[in-house]
Amino acid sequence: MHDAVPVIAIFGCIPLVIWIIMSQRNKAKAKTAEIITSLIGKDKDVTPEIIKAIGYVPARSHGDLRTSLILMALGAALFILGGVIPEEEAQQIFAGFSAFPFLIGIALLAFWFFISRHENN
Repeated sequence: MHDAVPVIAIFGCIPLVIWIIMSQRNKAKAKTAEIITSLIGKDKDVTPEIIKAIGYVPARSHGDLRTSLILMALGAALFILGGVIPEEEAQQIFAGFSAFPFLIGIALLAFWFFISRHENN
């Protein structure tokens, strides 16, 4: 049991850090929306300069493409890692692990191809 505690702590920290980052990002977006709503409620003009000064960051163009390429590269890297390990079953196991990010990357690439790239024009 004592050997499992460091492993659980290391792998438990990863979701914790991701949750903290996402929570803080959501709080910042909610605060921005609250400020803009209060400005609109006071009949103030909300100009792009004010929105930029508040800290609103627009979505990146081609964000789906960027994310899909990163996930597909991660899937390919996991597949190659499985092939490099001299264990017989490693390639089969890592092929299964690599399928998840690779297929999600393909789905995001299709989403970008059929929808997102046409919205930017």
